[in-house]
Amino acid sequence: MKCRMCGFEFDETKIENRGCVSCGKHGCNSIHCPNCGFANSPELDQEFKFIEKLKNKIRKKATN
Repeated sequence: MKCRMCGFEFDETKIENRGCVSCGKHGCNSIHCPNCGFANSPELDQEFKFIEKLKNKIRKKATN
């Protein structure tokens, strides 16, 4: 996973204290960056990837 705040890349499966343990929220799915502590949401990562694909398609059409 790549942190949306600082850009640090890390393996979210190897983080011991992720989600609720790190932030105090109960029931969240956030994964906290080991570098800066920012709460990254896996669901938002999927949405951002989709948005990036759309932006790239629009740019390609605009240049044609």
